[in-house]
Amino acid sequence: MPVRQNILSMPLNEVKKFTSALNVLKADGTYDDFTRRHMNAMSTATPAGSPRNVAHQGPAFLPWHRASLLELENALLTVDPTLAGLPYWKWEQESALNGGTPRRSRFWSADYVGSDGVSTSGNRVVDGPFASWVAILHQGSTGTFVPRSTPGLIRRLGRDPGGTTTFPNEAQVTDAVDNYSVYDAAPWDATATGFRNRLEGWHGGSGLHNQVHLWIGGDMLAGTSPNDPVFWLHHCNVDRIWWSWQARYGVAYKYQPVSGGPIGHNRGDQMQHLRAPRQVGSVLDIRTLGYRYV
Repeated sequence: MPVRQNILSMPLNEVKKFTSALNVLKADGTYDDFTRRHMNAMSTATPAGSPRNVAHQGPAFLPWHRASLLELENALLTVDPTLAGLPYWKWEQESALNGGTPRRSRFWSADYVGSDGVSTSGNRVVDGPFASWVAILHQGSTGTFVPRSTPGLIRRLGRDPGGTTTFPNEAQVTDAVDNYSVYDAAPWDATATGFRNRLEGWHGGSGLHNQVHLWIGGDMLAGTSPNDPVFWLHHCNVDRIWWSWQARYGVAYKYQPVSGGPIGHNRGDQMQHLRAPRQVGSVLDIRTLGYRYV
């Protein structure tokens, strides 16, 4: 059974095994397919014309990303069956552990995911395990993807003009888990009051999930945000927080809507743009999916 751990608590040799497996997936093209699927999910409105899409601003936000995380984890384990599982980055601890400055974390070092791009032309990340990576960019006019002309992921930690300088903390995560016992509610979008919308970041103060994307900036701002492998560590933590909420309030029956909501977001609906078809309800209990968090 895969055991998902905080990456900053793992031995460095285990971190290296994980990042090496990611590099194998990047080299054979498997990884870029995950980036394409995420972008295509963001480009598929539910319904047409709505800001809600297959995987965001609606109830399926958490199930869709859980399914995608599981698919990546399985791909990684195919490369290296000795991996413990997909790690998570416990981002809500970063300010408290680093003097109020998350960018001081050893997470942003060559041993883990590489640094900020602050010292380089174009804010490129030129150290760490992903220094040679070439991002793929979505061409909105044609719907195609092309490689960026220069290697190096883009990060602007806390300093992107389109982002934010603030960072979520443990009290805000606790608030989401303790004070939002309803999973979601009509109109099932970014205005809804419920745990999903609180954790996704559209309701209730701190942006949580959204805020982390905005703070990292660069490649994490776009629909092709999986270009940066930090995406998976971030979303694995989001999934861990959801599981802690589920363990408190109930697993399957707490999901809403069961029916009558937007297409693709009801419990029995099939989620689009995954490697394999899955219903929303098939990913509600991680115990049946074969992994756990520590």
